[in-house]
Amino acid sequence: MTRATFLSGFTAMELLVAISVVMVLAGLTMQVMKNGRQKAQQVRATQKIKDLGAAFVAYTGENGGLLPRENHSGSGDTWQAASEEAATEVWYNALTLNMSQRSVGEIGEAGEPQLFYEDGYPLFVPGAPYPKSEKKLENPMFAIGMNSRLQRRDNDTGDKPQGTLASIQAPGNTVIFLERGMPKDQMVVRSQANFSASPKAGPKAFAGRHNQKGLLLFADGHVEVKSPREILTGSGKVRTLEEGSSVVWTRDPDDDPN
Repeated sequence: MTRATFLSGFTAMELLVAISVVMVLAGLTMQVMKNGRQKAQQVRATQKIKDLGAAFVAYTGENGGLLPRENHSGSGDTWQAASEEAATEVWYNALTLNMSQRSVGEIGEAGEPQLFYEDGYPLFVPGAPYPKSEKKLENPMFAIGMNSRLQRRDNDTGDKPQGTLASIQAPGNTVIFLERGMPKDQMVVRSQANFSASPKAGPKAFAGRHNQKGLLLFADGHVEVKSPREILTGSGKVRTLEEGSSVVWTRDPDDDPN
């Protein structure tokens, strides 16, 4: 049978229907593969943030209950700044060392920034939109951030005390670490801001990169998957316990509300 004879057995409409069915099936297959990849990334990211939580608990136990610092103030969190002695107690140095890994400061000091972006490194988050170019090597880009509302500046001294684990009044509801927005992350709530990839992050910087949801690590060590819409109103106001939220961002919500 010649090709021309074979094709003559089908009408143009039948061919179009067949092509449409193939395209739909291909699209469904691609979506299933994409969903599977996203689920695998979420599972891997969840384990990483849990491991970070275990290191956090160990750190507080070894340091009289003190919380690690959220960032290195002054010169910003560059590779060079991360290697300074003043950055020793910042979470990205203190906790990675607690996990028997090289700290961010050590990586920068050794001139090996690419190690920060390897899957085996504790702070690399699968699914985060790291730049594909060499730009990501200029400074560390954090896809996880420490809750910036845990450590408030003292108006009298100008210092920012580390605070203690014991001062957290609702450990099961209080965020310690969150997936923080990076420049290429999509904002789920229009009022979100500060997707700067810095090592600290507040509610507005919460990234919903797993099907518009993200991971939150709480002070008692458990992880929850939530949408930024559960955290923020459309106008950018942080939802409180009184408004039905189950998430606390400060050490004492009675004294210092969200």
